[in-house]
Order: sequence, then C-alpha cells, then structure tokens
Amino acid sequence: MSPHWYDLLDVDRNATSEEIRAAWKSSIADLDPSDRRFRVLNEAAEILLDPQRRAAYDATLVEQEEAEAEAEQQREDDVAPVVVTPTSAEGTSSAAATFPTRRRGTRLALLALLVLITLAVVVATIFAWTRPGPVDEGPAQAAAEVAVVPVLSYDYRTLDADAEAAKSYMTASFRDSYDETFTLLQENAGRTKTVVSVDAVVASGIVRSGEGRVDVLLFVNRSRTNVQQEDTFRDQVTMQMLLVDGEWLVDGLVTTPAAA
Repeated sequence: MSPHWYDLLDVDRNATSEEIRAAWKSSIADLDPSDRRFRVLNEAAEILLDPQRRAAYDATLVEQEEAEAEAEQQREDDVAPVVVTPTSAEGTSSAAATFPTRRRGTRLALLALLVLITLAVVVATIFAWTRPGPVDEGPAQAAAEVAVVPVLSYDYRTLDADAEAAKSYMTASFRDSYDETFTLLQENAGRTKTVVSVDAVVASGIVRSGEGRVDVLLFVNRSRTNVQQEDTFRDQVTMQMLLVDGEWLVDGLVTTPAAA
C-alpha cells in the first residue's frame, strides 16, 4: 500500500486532532518554508485537521485497501491451478470388469470401447503424475511471523541498517514499493526521534493460498516512542508470501488497526 498522510506525520490512523496538530508542528519546526517537505506536511495537516476532509480521505484509504485485496484475489484466481481428480487405473479396470459380458453390437464397437478405455487410463495416469501438489502452508506462515518484525520496525538511529534488514525478507518488486514508503518515513523519523518495534506476534493464520503464494493474517503488538509520546497498539497485518527459489518472501502487505 502506498504511504499516506498519517505515515508522513508519524501518527496512528485513529489519532486525535491534538495529536495530529502536535506532530505537524514538530515536523515543520526546523524546516524552511521553501522546503518541499514543508508544503507536503502542511497539506497533510490541512486534510487531517478538517473533520469532513479527513472522513473523506479515510474512506479513500479503505477503498484503496479493498481494491488492493480484490486485485490480489484476482491475481490468485488468474494463476490458480486447475485441479483434475483423475480416475485411477484400478477404478477403470474395475469398471471394465463389471461391464456386461454379453455381446453388444459388432466387434468394431467392442474394439472402439477398448480403445476409449485405454485412452482414459493413459490420460488419468498423466494427470496423476503431472498435476501440482498442495501448497505446504506451514513454512510460509512461519516465514511471515519472522519477517513481520523487521519489516514493521525501525529506529531513527539505525535507519539504513533497519531498511536493509527488512528488504532481505522481500521480493524484488516489493522492495521497490518499500523504498518509496521508507524514504518518507526516514525524513521524519530523525526529527521526531521515532522508534517503532514489534513487541510480539499475538496470533497468525492462513487467509488464502494458491500455487506458490500464501496470504498470512497476523495480529501484532507494536510500541512507538518519539520526543512527544510513548504508546502501544495492535495491528492487523495481511502479508502476501511468495515462494521464490525455494524461499518464502514478502510480496505485499496491508496494515490496519486491529479491532478492540
């Protein structure tokens, strides 16, 4: 998901107006009015401090999350394997054995029937050997539980190292998206001296899976400290895990506050 105004101001999506105003003032305190970031931070504050504009903006975030979830589902539907349950050779032989032995038609008809049965056995055998097996979801879930800690954590004193650690758990395509978001956070974290860490993975489970792809839902406790406040909150994180060269990597994620 693309970074939003809440990320830019380093506040939670259910932050109060007072918290948003304090974060905005702290963010622009050392900026020159000609700085590009000054204008962007002001725009974020204007939207989030206006109740009507904020409500409309929150609605667009929900729509974006739903659209991303639908796009992900569509992508999985497009690549989902077609599983054919083959007829076993033994079952075919049994059917053939129960076929009435009395004469039916001409020898030509009997020969055609035998040819069809033989072809059915061959096709069933081919499907049995070539169809894809079920996805082993356990390793994907375990990989997500490990990756969620570095991906959602950072310390203003070690930002570069934190980013490199997080990207080691990601696919190449998701690293590009992560870089864009992290650049915005990096500009603000140094001024506010923000430290965000995942304290615990409370629970996790499989949402959906396909060939080489598994979506894992995690509930995590995070803590955040900066020059203004210290708080803890619970996030609901959906991580899209992709199997790349035998390793499960993060290919996307959506984070929302967990329901109380």
